[in-house]
Amino acid sequence: MNQSYISCREMYECSCPELDRLVDICLQFGAVGSRLTGAGWGGCTVSMVPTDKLDTFLKDVKNAYYQTDSQRLALGKNSLFATKPGRGALVFVEA
Repeated sequence: MNQSYISCREMYECSCPELDRLVDICLQFGAVGSRLTGAGWGGCTVSMVPTDKLDTFLKDVKNAYYQTDSQRLALGKNSLFATKPGRGALVFVEA
């Protein structure tokens, strides 16, 4: 994830300072990987965080990124959340 983010930022120039800051904050507070998603221009990141660090991670990211800006803070309730990975796509082949 981290190398993919660097590639998007440096080779394809599809990041911005706000996304760079958010990825840095996520990595600082316990994400094992973090990258922009939605080609960057949507302003979204996805991070992998160990379950045992999740509550602290969410609190720390909110304090470090969202609470530093009133517009971000208003969005934080709907923008900062946790999900679990799914099984992904499947291909069924008839035998």
